[in-house]
Amino acid sequence: MKIFTIKNATLLLLGILIHSCASRNAHYGSAVANNPISEKIERQEVAHTFYLVGDAGNLENSATVGDIKSLEAKNTLNQLKDKLDSANAKSTLIFLGDNIYPKGLPNKKSKDRKIAEAHLDNQIALAKNYKGQTIFIPGNHDWYSNGIIGLENQQDYITKKLQDKKAFAPKNSCAIETRKIDKNIALIIVDSEWFLADWNKNPGINEKCEIKTREDFFEAFEGELNKNQNRTIVVAFHHPLLDNGSHGGKFSLEKQIFPLENKFPLPILGSFMNLMRATGGITHQDLSNENYRKLSSRIQTLLADRDNVIVVSGHDHNLQYIEKDNIHQIISGAGSKSEAASAIGKSDFSYGKNGYAVLEISKSGDAEVSYFGRENNTEKLLYRKQILKNSDPKIPSYPYKFPTEIEASVYDVAMTKKGKFYEFLWGKNYRNLYSEPIKAPVLALDTLFGGAQASRSGGGHQTNSLRLETPKGEYVLRALKKSGIRFLQSVAFKNQYMSKDLENGFADQFLLDFFTSSHPYTPLAIGNLSDQIGIKHSNPELFYVPKQNRLGKFNQNFGDELYYLEKRPEETLENPSEILSTHEVIKLLAKDEKYVIDEKSYIRARLFDMLIGDWDRHQDQWKWEQRKENGSVYISPIPKDRDQAFVKYDGFLTKIILAFPELKHMQSFGPKIKNIKWFNREAYAIDLAFTKNSTLADWLNEAEYIQQNLDKNDIEKALDQLPNAAQNENLKSIKQNLEIRKNDLKLYAKQYFNILQETVLLTGTDKKDKFIINRLNNKETEIKIYRLKKSGEELTFNKIYSKDLTKEIWIYGLSDDDEFEVNGNKSGIKIRLLGGLNNDVYTINNNKNVKIYDYKTKKNTFNNKKTNVKLTDDYYLNEYNFTRPKYSFFTQNLNIGFNPDDGLIVGINAVYEKKGFKQNPFSAKHKLLANYFTSSKGYEFAYAATIPNLTGNWFYQIDAGISSSKFIRNFFGVGNLTENYDDLFEENYYRVRAKDYHFAPSLNWKKNAASFTSKLVYEAIEIEKTDARRIATANIVNEDVFKTNHFGGADISFNYLNLNNKANPSLGMKLDIDFSYRQNLFNNDKKLPSIATGLGFIHYLTNNEKLILSTYAKAKWLLSNDYEFYQMTTLGGNDHLRAYNFDRFYGKSSFYQTTDLRVNLGTFRNSFLPLNFGIYSGFDYGRVWIPTENTDKWHNSFGGGIWINALDQLVFQGSYFYAKDGGRFAVTFGLNF
Repeated sequence: MKIFTIKNATLLLLGILIHSCASRNAHYGSAVANNPISEKIERQEVAHTFYLVGDAGNLENSATVGDIKSLEAKNTLNQLKDKLDSANAKSTLIFLGDNIYPKGLPNKKSKDRKIAEAHLDNQIALAKNYKGQTIFIPGNHDWYSNGIIGLENQQDYITKKLQDKKAFAPKNSCAIETRKIDKNIALIIVDSEWFLADWNKNPGINEKCEIKTREDFFEAFEGELNKNQNRTIVVAFHHPLLDNGSHGGKFSLEKQIFPLENKFPLPILGSFMNLMRATGGITHQDLSNENYRKLSSRIQTLLADRDNVIVVSGHDHNLQYIEKDNIHQIISGAGSKSEAASAIGKSDFSYGKNGYAVLEISKSGDAEVSYFGRENNTEKLLYRKQILKNSDPKIPSYPYKFPTEIEASVYDVAMTKKGKFYEFLWGKNYRNLYSEPIKAPVLALDTLFGGAQASRSGGGHQTNSLRLETPKGEYVLRALKKSGIRFLQSVAFKNQYMSKDLENGFADQFLLDFFTSSHPYTPLAIGNLSDQIGIKHSNPELFYVPKQNRLGKFNQNFGDELYYLEKRPEETLENPSEILSTHEVIKLLAKDEKYVIDEKSYIRARLFDMLIGDWDRHQDQWKWEQRKENGSVYISPIPKDRDQAFVKYDGFLTKIILAFPELKHMQSFGPKIKNIKWFNREAYAIDLAFTKNSTLADWLNEAEYIQQNLDKNDIEKALDQLPNAAQNENLKSIKQNLEIRKNDLKLYAKQYFNILQETVLLTGTDKKDKFIINRLNNKETEIKIYRLKKSGEELTFNKIYSKDLTKEIWIYGLSDDDEFEVNGNKSGIKIRLLGGLNNDVYTINNNKNVKIYDYKTKKNTFNNKKTNVKLTDDYYLNEYNFTRPKYSFFTQNLNIGFNPDDGLIVGINAVYEKKGFKQNPFSAKHKLLANYFTSSKGYEFAYAATIPNLTGNWFYQIDAGISSSKFIRNFFGVGNLTENYDDLFEENYYRVRAKDYHFAPSLNWKKNAASFTSKLVYEAIEIEKTDARRIATANIVNEDVFKTNHFGGADISFNYLNLNNKANPSLGMKLDIDFSYRQNLFNNDKKLPSIATGLGFIHYLTNNEKLILSTYAKAKWLLSNDYEFYQMTTLGGNDHLRAYNFDRFYGKSSFYQTTDLRVNLGTFRNSFLPLNFGIYSGFDYGRVWIPTENTDKWHNSFGGGIWINALDQLVFQGSYFYAKDGGRFAVTFGLNF
């Protein structure tokens, strides 16, 4: 078969791209094409108007008739100004980023400053005489002038020009800011480039912000959505979540020919460049980029079940409206530039010329968007659509009168009815109690505290909750029946909305059953137990809440269940602002030394956690109360959500699963704490941060206080509060275990105190601090912290640490100018000093076991030349994050396998993962594999190590192994014309066995989709000359291969793999470039360099992404004739010629291409898991070359198969391919590229 020609390849390439060809003209989706202008909202009904224009930062002052594009843009914005001049105060003008082209606002000394100011002034001029609010948000180009410094320059310039501090948002270069427009409308402003930017190139980022990590941002964004769930929310990003323009991979015919901004024509090559851009995600400004995709998919997941959100963006230089999966995306990025776009969905719209959008929100919550452009030198309304319609569900009328008491259960009997074998595997838990009816008082909201009204839904990862507003304050209803869907969506599927697909499925039902490990009624006893020992707490009351009129729209998801009613912690104080979250506490501790943790109260609360078996004490499980005393502000803990107290895990499989490190903290409540370290894993980081002043005596004193003030009668009285149905053997066991654990509480206190001393975290403040480290002797190190004030030095911390307990101390200076001083001549504990921002001064009189970390681009002073210093702008290394400390762990698993040569394979796989100071996501990982082969009585040992964060994105790896003779490959002979006589010989005839020894250290680099590896290699191979096999045929291979051959060499490779979905991609690009060199260590004449390169693409062929083309081609060349057969390039197997056996053809060089056409047939919903499925057909061709063979023969294989995708996480594939050798079935996991 002839090689795939350039002509055919070109046609295929063009076919992929032209199907989605974009245009500058107005385009409409099929549902709106005949009526693109909907009926307008009545003026008197409009509550607020948003004028939206983006990417307006390229508008020149002197636009002339000769400069048509600038003139059109200017005329378009003049028309916008006419609207603004007549607009009322109930309106907002939003510039959606890229306010200054090409590189933001430089400093005042720059020669480009005047031009940049002019670009801004042209936009600011639009707001002259405008009565509404003007807001500029940053875009990627605004970051290009020295990052956050350029943003702050722009913020200062705009706010001074407009004389409005609110004219630029988010302020202080932070991630997010929320504006309350009125009681029914909220505006959430996000700097999307903040998320996408390289923080290591922006030292000082987040310094003035509460949000310090990208995960913090998502949590804050979700929190703002929840707070404003009863309002219409407008979310402003510069980067759109959905895009049918060039940033979304849609290109015009013009762009295929002129891919580089009309500089010069590049037909064919231009289409290829666009294909790489659409699939490769090479720049983070394109939606195909991995980081941009993370932002988009996570936000889309958070918005998927919300009907009150509109997203407005710029970035693409056109006007677009896109409606998909409940996302309403407005793009208005044509303020000063223009570019083609497409309308894909039924209600979509696009326009590739200059224009702007107007979003109007009515008093009832309806929303309407209008797009304006210019046609024939006149403003034209291009598209108008109502995108939100306030349609409150029709609420049936419910009774006003209810019985005072009712019998109810958490689950129905069917949900808890399990067989003996199921109970053996998963335990009995408290399952029967969940379906046991109890008598509960009925809660009628209209009579509760003078009348309660449901106001807002919420909850954690498992619990559905509802906030109630009453004349006596705010209360919360928490459902006893937890939500498996909520847990899966918030923990397992953060980047993919799966709630509807998983509802009532196996995973949902299994989790609901697993939740029966928690006792449903013990929260009623926690309050009384806490009272006896002075721990603040909530006071839940148990009620049955029927569906009722006062629940309003919340009747859809609430009511006819058992609930706990609790007063919100904020309502228990005179000043609700005194209640803080953990993140707010961390911020206050850094702000000033006057803020102090009430460590004794916190320790008592933590010991109480251990007493009642509550392992779920992470940072979100606490509220904090402030109180002023003698000039200090003491911060005391208020524990919340005691759902995991007294848990019971008693199934065989449950115990095996909970032995894994990720779940090892989930310990069953018994008479003893099995492992005090792992039990406290969730609280470990917060414990380190909030108990730094405490001593062992403090922990023992609090344990003794609990022992003395909580007696047997107190325990009996508290637990007797539970419903009669709960007064059973389980409760009796809980009482007994509480007594035993209470008696051991001092032991647990001592053990855990010692664990907390192993790694110590100390911090200064965001003001000037001084840290003095005194090496008292080889064991003891004294640390003193002073606040540097105008009045002198004030001691705020003083403690001595012993090397017997403490291995490392991490000291963070935080912001401002800090001083660090190390004295003494001893070594002692490892000390890490992290200066943070500003000019820090280091006087290291003893550098033994001291390491300094600080910013490379910030000024610092080092008074000793021999100091061990690591200067880097690595954000995560320098930034204080109290959650950084993690437990290291060791695991081991049993290996079981089989192959015809070696028989049953039994072994062990052990992993040690170290979590030290540098983590990405670990400090080091070591793997050891040991296998034994029963038939051959052979063995195999392998070791692998990974050490990340050497510097930047570089990491180190080691791969080593040794094995006795085992199966390693097939061998049919050398060349492109070898035959397969499987039907004449035994099944093992072509199988090759060998001994193997190898050692390969490597230096690696990885960033997003790209990776680089440089590896040194030692390997020794001895082929076994097995009788009656192909390898033993006379003269078929060099006889030297049956001796041990030792090779040294090196490998260098660059790989690029970008997929929009790792399990089932519809867009992707793969590039591989590999160089290799091998030298026979005992024969200098045998040198073998080689090179290989491969390139592949995945692209959908239909806009619904149901039909997908995937192709990959690769070539390899050996660059000398000094090679053994096992060093040759081979073809055959699942990745290339799929109808042929693995290693079917051996050659000096090779080429192959594999192509699949996949069809997505839909989703099969069942009671187990929703399964997406489809079929595919495939075609492969390829060949090998050797010097002694002259042939034009090409091998090919045809076939296809089915694929099944479970939850976009795992793909099962079954296929059959046919070729000259016959057919071959294969079952694999994952799709071929």
